[in-house]
Amino acid sequence: MPMIDIGGLAVHFHDEGGGTPVLLLHGLGQDAGYWDVEAPVLAAHHRVLRCDLRGFGATAKPAGPYSLTQYAADVANFLAALEVDCAHVVGISMGGVIAQRLALDDPRRVRSAVLVSTSSEVGRASTSVWQRLADSVERDGFDEHLADASRAFSTGFAAAHPDVVAAMTQRNAGNDPRAYAAAARAVSDYNWTSALGGIAAPVLILQGLEDRLTPPGGSVKMRRAIPRARVLMIEQAGHNLPLERPEVFRAAVLAFTAGVDFARP
Repeated sequence: MPMIDIGGLAVHFHDEGGGTPVLLLHGLGQDAGYWDVEAPVLAAHHRVLRCDLRGFGATAKPAGPYSLTQYAADVANFLAALEVDCAHVVGISMGGVIAQRLALDDPRRVRSAVLVSTSSEVGRASTSVWQRLADSVERDGFDEHLADASRAFSTGFAAAHPDVVAAMTQRNAGNDPRAYAAAARAVSDYNWTSALGGIAAPVLILQGLEDRLTPPGGSVKMRRAIPRARVLMIEQAGHNLPLERPEVFRAAVLAFTAGVDFARP
């Protein structure tokens, strides 16, 4: 199991392929294994890096609190440890939030960004929901309801692929409750929409039109705020767009990164 130390944090990671680097960032409750199907396809064109973020998978799970600034610093330190100056950063959900923070805090590390099923702000009501969830998981662990992943997919996909939903539910339930709670609190309260105008890198926003966790309105806000952003709204896709529409996800990402690399050797 490949591990690397970044500032005292032991990080589990994968490094495959060759070409301009692509960094894949998973969402809350997941780990680098989320990208097991997509990584080999992308690795035919890029050097693909992915890691278990702080608190997840085989990466260390120090006591909280965690913060999005800390997660972005972890990612920057991870790239530096692998001697990667900059990368195309692809992040889903929490990973997309971290990608935005990285682009704001350490823009030289971001060749481009692909923001999938994510947002640049959390409303007050949602903040309360996230914090109650964190408290409950930390106190009692995961019950059947809290681990259930069905809402993370479009209703049609969830009905047609109960095995995929069950696998993600099982992965949710396998998380360390304290680390999960610390990460959930980190993503419970942020708002940097007004700062996104400072992102100079090209940005592709991918949004499922049936996303029940991060509705399309958030992607529209990001598109309006980021100067070099474009958005692709995808039908028949929920929050886990790469799993539900893999062919669209791959084509969009590879076309976008190729365009950036062609324009910027």
